[in-house]
Amino acid sequence: MTNLNILFIGDIVGRSGRKILKQKLPLLKQQYLVDFVFCNGENSAGGLGITASTAGELLSSGVDGITLGNHIWSQKIWLQQASHFRQVCRPLNAPDAWPGFDHVYIKKENHDVLLLSLLGQAFIKPVLKNPFNVIEEMLPKFKEKYRTKNIIIDFHAESTAEKITMGYFLENRVLAVLGTHTHVQTADEKILGNGTAFITDVGMTGPVNGVLGMSKIIAVERAVNLLPAMYNIEKDSYAMINAVLMTIDPIAGQTKKIERIQIFDHVFE
Repeated sequence: MTNLNILFIGDIVGRSGRKILKQKLPLLKQQYLVDFVFCNGENSAGGLGITASTAGELLSSGVDGITLGNHIWSQKIWLQQASHFRQVCRPLNAPDAWPGFDHVYIKKENHDVLLLSLLGQAFIKPVLKNPFNVIEEMLPKFKEKYRTKNIIIDFHAESTAEKITMGYFLENRVLAVLGTHTHVQTADEKILGNGTAFITDVGMTGPVNGVLGMSKIIAVERAVNLLPAMYNIEKDSYAMINAVLMTIDPIAGQTKKIERIQIFDHVFE
């Protein structure tokens, strides 16, 4: 039986995130014999949002599918661009009026993966439809449509408790529930039940020395002075990749192993 290796890369933040991904992804794919690559790209354009340009750059770097989250419309141009990118998905529990696609289905040779994004409700805006109710309703429909057991959920949420709860809610029903949004990789990767990979947060890919990718100087000023200030992305050539590598049994639809990955290096123009 042939296992597959799936790499999921944490929130891509700005130019340095895109550049280290482009620089390191070919090596990672070769080193780990990666079959599918997915990432969260909702901060890929200047640290907030996504555009056709940054989505295209991520896909051309070797990413198969991209998930989005609460910053999906921070770049207003994406409202006109979203419907042109079948490999990019908005949260499944978003309003029907949101443009774009609510899932990504990728098939290579005889293997396939369905990628979904859900947005949490606790301490995060906008508040969308209840993600637990939505995935409960939609999961059987997706399984019937695509006849696949290989489903990965990017749960983009603020609350660690909500993420862990979603992991147990979907235990043994999907390949993985992978938390994103908080940008700090957590050390709690595990296999739930008989084959559902889980981690509270995959982490971020971008500047090492900022505050969640944003300028540390501005972040400190905001905390000390309690005055509003526009966040800017951290200007730093020292960048990181945070990701998880999953080894799956595609026939059984089970994850056998999940491993955290962290890479630090300088990126240049």
